[in-house]
Amino acid sequence: MSIWTEYNNRTPAGVAGGLYDLTDHAVDSFRIDAADGKVKFGMGVVMGTTPGTDVTVPADASTLDKFVGIVMNGGANEMDTKGVIVVRNSSTQSIMRHGRVWARLAAEAEPAYGDQVHLITGGADAGCFSTTGGIAINARFITTAQNGIAAIELYNQLNAAPAASGN
Repeated sequence: MSIWTEYNNRTPAGVAGGLYDLTDHAVDSFRIDAADGKVKFGMGVVMGTTPGTDVTVPADASTLDKFVGIVMNGGANEMDTKGVIVVRNSSTQSIMRHGRVWARLAAEAEPAYGDQVHLITGGADAGCFSTTGGIAINARFITTAQNGIAAIELYNQLNAAPAASGN
């Protein structure tokens, strides 16, 4: 008879789309302009059909000026009967414009502290983040990868580059 000999009672460091800490941040509400389940918590989104009103998943043609922010996990969505939470088309979701948030990573992403953040705009990883490819956004990684997510510091996208850190 076998028994467990190792226990892991630690809670995860974060969840995709979760607030990293309480530093200054801006979160706005937008309507989702994508099929049910295409947008996920912790993904980067771009302007949808009606800029300023809706957001959608990035596509190959997406540009930096269309980047809106990261979908927050506000805990106000219900699980279906299979235990899955689906972000629905036309639902209103919170989008972080600047601040610190747990972001969803592209499959091969292995960020280090301070690495430039890139929004992936095509393929299966569209909307996820990495250190190369896609669009370089005004943000930096502030943790390493942990279960497919990493914390990023998202700066105001109107600025050309993240402020240099003396740390």
